[in-house]
Amino acid sequence: MDFCSIPFRPHGGWLRRLFVGGLLLAIAHSAAAQRYGQYATDTSQVFSYVDQLPTLPDGGDNVALVKAIQKQLQLPAEVREGRVEGRVFVRVVVGVSGVGRKATVVQSLSPACDAAALAAVRRMPRLLPGLYQGQPVATLLTIPVMFLSPRHVFVANEVARPARFPGGDAALEAWLLQHKTVPAEVQQRDLQGRVSVRLVVKPDGRVGATEVINSLCPSCDDEALRLVRSFPRWQPALGYDDQPVAQYQVLHIWFRPGPPAAGVAPPVPENQVFSQVEQMPGLPGSVGEAAIQTAIQELIHYPEHVVSGDTRVSFVVEPDGRVTRPVLLNSLGTSTDEAILDAVLRLPRFEPGRQRGQAVAVRLRVPVSIQIH
Repeated sequence: MDFCSIPFRPHGGWLRRLFVGGLLLAIAHSAAAQRYGQYATDTSQVFSYVDQLPTLPDGGDNVALVKAIQKQLQLPAEVREGRVEGRVFVRVVVGVSGVGRKATVVQSLSPACDAAALAAVRRMPRLLPGLYQGQPVATLLTIPVMFLSPRHVFVANEVARPARFPGGDAALEAWLLQHKTVPAEVQQRDLQGRVSVRLVVKPDGRVGATEVINSLCPSCDDEALRLVRSFPRWQPALGYDDQPVAQYQVLHIWFRPGPPAAGVAPPVPENQVFSQVEQMPGLPGSVGEAAIQTAIQELIHYPEHVVSGDTRVSFVVEPDGRVTRPVLLNSLGTSTDEAILDAVLRLPRFEPGRQRGQAVAVRLRVPVSIQIH
């Protein structure tokens, strides 16, 4: 026999959407109920599909029914300790009187969780019975009962109300704009992009664990983490039982170069950058690519975990001799790459390249060799 199921699925309003689906299913199949004849007085007949599912006496939708059952739930020790999480499906008949009977587990999690789920369903209050063509009928329901550790961290689509920055998204954008400092590296490397940070908003609204999941540059990552860790308290997420819960949140913090400082020319557009000119750029007091390579090697601060290998670094020497836009042509690993790029940005000002006597922007490509013995 098919049965009326109170579905369960993650969503930011997950219960509500699924209950609507269950109700539509009941209406679509209501013709199947006609075979039962004088259903109003025959409590032995159990309906699989009805026009209206049983509800709480004080009203509310089916979301409220599952919330009421969850509030009756007593978590076993294995769930409180974080060893078991999941859901149990309980099938129950809600009679014409509104009293539940014949509760049985149809999808098990563990013996302790199964017993706790049955106990919670049996403690639910007397309901308003299901209706078919305006008449009360006995209805077969399948109810999901969730078991989550108190330390469980939800994602946004698993909660009834997601965590919210005070004042909403517009206030969050304004706060970031007011407090964000664009690192010098962004201007020097002409970077534009975002740092994605995953954070935990605790049940009390404070920010907990944080981590960068999409990096832009080391100083950008540090600034993004500084911002997130200095947030004011959020409005915490609410779970299916209307209680505050911990929730993962992912924020994207954008960085782009600002206007150049007074007296500093903006970087030359890439389509105006030369690769070969009459007089190539060079470091003061030295000539040739070898001198540039040596200077880069001497400026590298090797990270704890460094990868040996050979690569080439490309960068632009602006008409005023500044180094901008360094890019590695092949990677030696994130930390090693960043060490090389940082060294390039710390090169002294060059004698700029010249074409027909005018200082111009020139892109250089210099080999770099990392050999750790």
